[in-house]
Amino acid sequence: MEKKRTFFLSLFVLVAISAFAVQFLARAEDDEGDDDYQESVVKTIQPASVSTSKTQTTPTTSVSTTTTTLRDSDGDGLLDKDDPHPTIPEIYIVEDNNRNGIVDQFEK
Repeated sequence: MEKKRTFFLSLFVLVAISAFAVQFLARAEDDEGDDDYQESVVKTIQPASVSTSKTQTTPTTSVSTTTTTLRDSDGDGLLDKDDPHPTIPEIYIVEDNNRNGIVDQFEK
């Protein structure tokens, strides 16, 4: 009776650990390429030159494009350059200056 109980308990623990490991690895694979970022494109149009000849006049225009990628690694809506904690979402950062166990934001 004791052997059966030990067997089933160890089997349960093994299945629980396996399920946790699979879920953890699946979440890690999902997070690998999903960095949130904002992208801005700036286009500048400058007239380069005008060629003149006796037969025709052709204006030439050049277009330069600059792509800037701004990252938000923790997904809290603040860009990394403006975020005081770029790897920790702001929802997890709380202040309790009087140390009574209640977040100061809720005491107001």
